[in-house]
Amino acid sequence: MSSALDTHGSWWPLAMLALAGIAFSAACYYPGAMSLDSAVIWSQARGAPSTNIYGAGLRWLWQLTNALWIGPGPVFLIQLALLWSGLALIARALDCSVVVRIAFMLVSASAPVVFVLLAHVWSDVMLMATLAFAVGALLRWRDARVSGWLTAFWLALIFAMTLRHNVLPAAAPLVAYAGWLHRDSRFLAPRYRHAWLIGGVVALCLSLQALAMLSAHSAQRRYTLWPGTGMWDLVAISLAVDEVLLPPAARKSELTLGDLREAYVPWSNVPVFTATKGRVIGPFFALDDTTATTLRTSWVDAVTAHPGAYLAHRWRLTTALFGSKPREWPHELVYVDEEQSFRDNPPVAPNRLALHRACIRLIEKVRDTVVLAPWPYLALGVAALALAWRRRARANAQAALAVLASGLAYAAPLPLIAPSAELRYLGWTCLAAVIGAVLALAAGTRARDDAPN
Repeated sequence: MSSALDTHGSWWPLAMLALAGIAFSAACYYPGAMSLDSAVIWSQARGAPSTNIYGAGLRWLWQLTNALWIGPGPVFLIQLALLWSGLALIARALDCSVVVRIAFMLVSASAPVVFVLLAHVWSDVMLMATLAFAVGALLRWRDARVSGWLTAFWLALIFAMTLRHNVLPAAAPLVAYAGWLHRDSRFLAPRYRHAWLIGGVVALCLSLQALAMLSAHSAQRRYTLWPGTGMWDLVAISLAVDEVLLPPAARKSELTLGDLREAYVPWSNVPVFTATKGRVIGPFFALDDTTATTLRTSWVDAVTAHPGAYLAHRWRLTTALFGSKPREWPHELVYVDEEQSFRDNPPVAPNRLALHRACIRLIEKVRDTVVLAPWPYLALGVAALALAWRRRARANAQAALAVLASGLAYAAPLPLIAPSAELRYLGWTCLAAVIGAVLALAAGTRARDDAPN
């Protein structure tokens, strides 16, 4: 079902804008900046032993593209193509004029957080682009009922589940919305319809999570990932109570509170392991390492005994994560502008265009301001959620509810599980807030029952 506001040929301006957007983004950032995380994943794609520290999806994609072109460039272009085509598909679903649809695409892609993150080859950014495409494909299937778009939605969602370990909260609302669009009253009595819908959504979510776990299981070297964050928590609590609470198995005997005080920062767990000069062991342990169990026991005991210190530490992380990053903090919390090398990775020529230099200068100028703080997007998402709920009888308001819930649910666990305050963790939350707000505002008058069952 196409929108009543569609006009003949209205698809082509959106497609042309998507192509122009890909070209402009590539001119700004190609071949995409690579941090150490990116370089390690590329090394694993080239044959180094793989680990479950990272999601397998980006490594798998890189293995495929390496057969055609060595380097981050192809992965970066796929990332751009997913994002811009997703925005075009979402724009097509809006109940508004072509001009407003074009404006939506431009605003979404140039939203400061989105524009900055697009510079990087990161699993977080690939996730942001993939989920945008998944939303667009699902909306196109809703309106056109062409099965290929539904297949594209599920393939994109499956790929997204392999990119990061914490994707399920973001995927679940989209699965629920897909289930809602699949409802069919011809075969189920009304009193059973919602029960079957809920059961189906739960089953699909569990299946997706099982897929993510299988992708992690495919790694050649598997580690317990939690200790990196748990040890950071223990260091913070130790400083609050003036006692080293890290168990002996996770530290060297000469470690002192002074060492921890010099190493601890509220925005990242990395200095705990680097600035202590190896006196803190970790952050990753083999699955059969008993040290992880000892750490877990120590962490539970410390949090139970000193909940205020733990919550204060996590609140500092939360304000750093959602707020502006002070200029004295490393700019890597917001962006990187290099092609980091790792082991035997081939050298990658960076982008040296004047346009790229201008973009980086602008980013550096505003990196400590509210322009690149996630909290305005969070506020926008909450406000748009309320608006979408009031308009929930309309088709695009329902889509807005799903997208906004996806973005907010993805952000919700971060105050407790995030190992640092890096902006990239909130890429999908910020983009989902913009997409959801526009869907809610441009919901039009199409009622939910307009869609065929």
